Amino acid sequence: MFNVFTILFSFLGVISKHPLLLKLMIFTFFFSLVSLTVNTFLSKATDNLTDVSQILTLASYLGFLNALKIVFNFVITGFIAKQILAFIRT
Repeated sequence: MFNVFTILFSFLGVISKHPLLLKLMIFTFFFSLVSLTVNTFLSKATDNLTDVSQILTLASYLGFLNALKIVFNFVITGFIAKQILAFIRT
């Protein structure tokens, strides 16, 4: 059991020394977190989408809302990762 913790902490030490791996890990973590949040809000919004208008229903059917969700995920996650890495550098 002690060996597992040693291997895990040594792996985390390697990640913290390499800026590219650190950026990749931070980006991956926050991308999954933001994706979960956006998917939750989008699922709540699309439940009531048919009552709002036919244009939003068509946009949802054509996949515009899914594309918008992906763009929001990348923009928000990129900003969060950039801010965290700037904070770590200072």
